[in-house]
Amino acid sequence: MKVKNIFITSGLLTVLFLASCVTDYGNYEYRDAEAVLPVSISGIKDTSIMKGEYLVLEPEVTIKENQENYTYSWYVMPVNYAGALPEKTVWGNTKKLNQQVTLAVGNYYLNFAVRDSVRDIYVRKEVILNIKATEVGAGWFVLKDIDNETDFDYIKNDGTLYPDVLLTLADPAGSRLKGNAVKIEYQPTRYYHQLIDENGKVTQTLSNQSVYHILSDEDIKVFNSKELNLFKNQQDVFYTPTVCRPQNIGYSFSANLFLINDGKISAIYGMMTNIGKLTIKTGFYTFHPDMMVHRSGNAMGFDMDNHTFYHVDAYSDMVTFRTGAIPTTNMDATLINLLSASGVSQYGATTRGLAVMKSLDKDEYYLATLNYNNSNAYPIAVSESDPTRVAFDTIPAGSKFPNASVKAAPFTGNFAYFADGNKLSVYRNAPGLDAKESLMKEFPAGETISYMTNLYKANSFNYLAILTNSSNGWKMYAFNVLGLGNPEFETTPAFTYQGTGNARFLMYRE
Repeated sequence: MKVKNIFITSGLLTVLFLASCVTDYGNYEYRDAEAVLPVSISGIKDTSIMKGEYLVLEPEVTIKENQENYTYSWYVMPVNYAGALPEKTVWGNTKKLNQQVTLAVGNYYLNFAVRDSVRDIYVRKEVILNIKATEVGAGWFVLKDIDNETDFDYIKNDGTLYPDVLLTLADPAGSRLKGNAVKIEYQPTRYYHQLIDENGKVTQTLSNQSVYHILSDEDIKVFNSKELNLFKNQQDVFYTPTVCRPQNIGYSFSANLFLINDGKISAIYGMMTNIGKLTIKTGFYTFHPDMMVHRSGNAMGFDMDNHTFYHVDAYSDMVTFRTGAIPTTNMDATLINLLSASGVSQYGATTRGLAVMKSLDKDEYYLATLNYNNSNAYPIAVSESDPTRVAFDTIPAGSKFPNASVKAAPFTGNFAYFADGNKLSVYRNAPGLDAKESLMKEFPAGETISYMTNLYKANSFNYLAILTNSSNGWKMYAFNVLGLGNPEFETTPAFTYQGTGNARFLMYRE
């Protein structure tokens, strides 16, 4: 019985030859793959290329005998094809590939096959081909403003800096936001966007997109992360027209999105099909610009009108927290800052945070340790040093910490960083300390610290990353923190970068 279209992949050790008819029970012969097809392929590997460029590859092929019987072929198939049969695109039938890449941005399986045309069997080599439309991807994002317009500089992991991305690399070019920079947030998946023609008709809904949400204090824009083309302007972000005064944005790993705009909080429930537009949570409240977004889905914020902490469900209405040792509703204190511990790309953040608060009727400040567990469970943590005491401690009179304009919570630990001008200090909240705050580092004269964050990734890095501004532009410093729960860091930065404009926010994307 003749068998057609047997193939052998690189690395296959044996091949089964059917040597008899269906009534010939168990009469099979196992032979070494190289003995069946004496061909080896090497010299190609996983690769990335910009869309529109030519991909030139020439693998090393060893054929031991009858070379005239062999033919070559190249083809690609998408890695993700949503349950349907993958579409195969043939790219050529020569040993050397010289192909302009015009496929959509994404990951593909690239296959090179060597076929014995007489016996109709073949061996193939498969690699991953990543097609990109922009170099902007994993790395550091410095959100900044220049002359009352917001843009960002991108620093690739190899240290290459791409300045003014929205001005020069976005589509359309010159897509800066009006106003001063507030925040940039990366959403890696499950973003939906409608394509609309000139007549206002929806022609297609794009699903599972990855995007950058960019906020200035006057504007909002959403860009496709793969090609940096503009998806939405601020008038397209909300279901109903509203004043545009963005204050904060946060994304959770479950694809929920939260936005604080003009004191109101909006959300997208990411586990349900949507069109990338935000629904405003109704009610009589004014949210503080700070919030905590839990990596599993929901958010925590503070109402400045009613002095109440709220649990914000992306799908349903806001609810107050359950009762505990200290009330979280109608509190006798107001919020100064809600500091979230940071993880990689923000959505990897821990559930821990700090609330810096001020008494409504006394000149007193407090620091509360928060453990937010994605529900309306009581969020104020028990003291690490005394399990009988809630971690809501009075800040000593005269401390510079509560009114410092720049603060940062650690990934873990009972302390917080704060900055005054070019001076970086730490406030230690452990009980019994005579001096709770101390100077950690003084930056060069003329530089003002504008933002800082403790970025931690297990078994990889633990950085205290700091932005400064001066008349010469911005600088970024990344210091190695000396262990978890410890504020100390190496005073010589692991690396530094610099650019033009005033830096306001820093994000690291994997």
